Amino acid sequence: MRKFWNIADTPVYALLTRNASGHWNYNCCTYVSAVGMHPKHYLVAVYYGTKSLENLQSNPNQSAILHLLSPRQASLIRVLGRQSGHLVDKFGKLLRGGHLGSWRGYPILKEAAAWAELRSLGPLHTEPAFTANASGPTDHDLWLWELVSTKLNSEEYLDTGTMRSLGILR
Repeated sequence: MRKFWNIADTPVYALLTRNASGHWNYNCCTYVSAVGMHPKHYLVAVYYGTKSLENLQSNPNQSAILHLLSPRQASLIRVLGRQSGHLVDKFGKLLRGGHLGSWRGYPILKEAAAWAELRSLGPLHTEPAFTANASGPTDHDLWLWELVSTKLNSEEYLDTGTMRSLGILR
């Protein structure tokens, strides 16, 4: 039986960030939520120890692209989420595979269902409630973003249920 936290299928995203030197990285994200309407704000949980979190910490005021992945991109999860940006040049690998295009000057995953340009408002880790709990520190850092622009390509998107049915998630 599924657990409370994974009963509802959630969209699967990829976050494009860059470090202070301008090198790009992509990271798979499923803990993403709209948290404001006017202006539109999003909260993205970024896993500790990832290249994406390192990029955000070294370049906290950046703009980034949040990709809503399409079902056709399920196979990219091996690169986006199962390989470390510390060990693999995800940008180079995706470029060589023909998966990248350009939108608003960013190297985007061209088959994504949608793209959102976000402006970082910074981490929420300064509050003790976000950095520790009874069982120790959380496993994600929470970043707040303001929506700048979007582009919808398709209303069909990849979700955790599809990933489960493909054997990508348990």
